[in-house]
Amino acid sequence: MRAAVDSLATTSASFLTSSSPLKSMSAPPAFKPYTISPIKAESRYSGLFHCTPQTAQEVELLEALQESENRDSSRKQSMLEMQASTVVAGIYNSKAQSQLQAAEQRKRRKTGNRKMGDGKAKYFSGDAFFKMCEADEQKKLDEAAEKERRLAEREVQTGRIATWQDANNAIQSRNVDKRAKYAAGVTAWEVEKTAAKAKKHRTRWLKPKLADYEIEALLPRSKKNIQDEQDEDEEENSVHGSQSGSELADD
Repeated sequence: MRAAVDSLATTSASFLTSSSPLKSMSAPPAFKPYTISPIKAESRYSGLFHCTPQTAQEVELLEALQESENRDSSRKQSMLEMQASTVVAGIYNSKAQSQLQAAEQRKRRKTGNRKMGDGKAKYFSGDAFFKMCEADEQKKLDEAAEKERRLAEREVQTGRIATWQDANNAIQSRNVDKRAKYAAGVTAWEVEKTAAKAKKHRTRWLKPKLADYEIEALLPRSKKNIQDEQDEDEEENSVHGSQSGSELADD
């Protein structure tokens, strides 16, 4: 085992033996699967198993051949499973490496606006540095104000959606009652019609119509509500993406 680790340390995969954190540019060597002949229902020696052995030696030879065939099939199946597992692990590693690269790029963008980060000596009391500090502080204040504004807008939007939903629920409830009354009216008219037909005279009232019960239409969603919800979804997705990227970078 020690010899294998020492040998690995001299290859391009030496980062696997190092205690340093992994970088996105570090990747294990690509796996090259070996060609495995297909598993057949019958081997080329299957005809021998149908022969009747004549001597004790032939019996032993057939048993040895059967054992060899079973061992070969078992090893071939194990090779297939191992290569399949290695291929799946390679796909997973590629995706994890891509996510790690994206996290490192986001981290570099966040730390790229460091004040006076050109490696040169500066006077901390200089006008340029002071103005940069002021601009950075103002940027933080603006971002905080924008966040508060969005939260306030979201609360208002939530209230508008709740009001719209309550109004539509009330309309649906009234419509259910109206349709029930309409159905009862039609049933009563059918009974009256049958009785009138038996007595050979006309019904005393006309058949009810659904339009007479003033079925209400549901209130449509405003375009502003739909657009605001889409904006909120996009913002939440971006926040979750940045958080997951930061966690991956910290790991």
